[in-house]
Amino acid sequence: MSKSSRTGLPHFESKEQVEKLVHCYFEGCKGEILRDEYGSVVYQKSGEPTWIGVRPPTVANLAAALGFLSRQDFLNYNGKYVEPIAKARLLLEGYVEQRLYDKDGLQGAKFTLINNFQGWADKTKEDFDSQIYEKLDGILEGINNAAKQ
Repeated sequence: MSKSSRTGLPHFESKEQVEKLVHCYFEGCKGEILRDEYGSVVYQKSGEPTWIGVRPPTVANLAAALGFLSRQDFLNYNGKYVEPIAKARLLLEGYVEQRLYDKDGLQGAKFTLINNFQGWADKTKEDFDSQIYEKLDGILEGINNAAKQ
């Protein structure tokens, strides 16, 4: 595990260390297949194996696994090993984005994307109206400039 500095940012020894921590975190989220006392896989009625210990990957838990002292420090990290951290954030974002297609995870996914990842917003009708008005203003300004010439 990485050591945290007083600023809340972990100290990593290498890019490989960061990648290993990220890999271990995501592997731990997968859980494991349930086996009976003979070591055989326990299947559900649907024929799928039964998984136990599965947990969704989250921003805060990944940040803690990497040694950050806050979720915000993790989201704002721009240190020496920014590339593997950025890839980890992208993996999280991808997982959450997939939950948008799952009716049970939809609201939580929307909340997480809007609050933890750039470029996601819950736009209102007013937001779209103001964008349209800005575009129309630009068009009208262009027409006025053309008419003056």
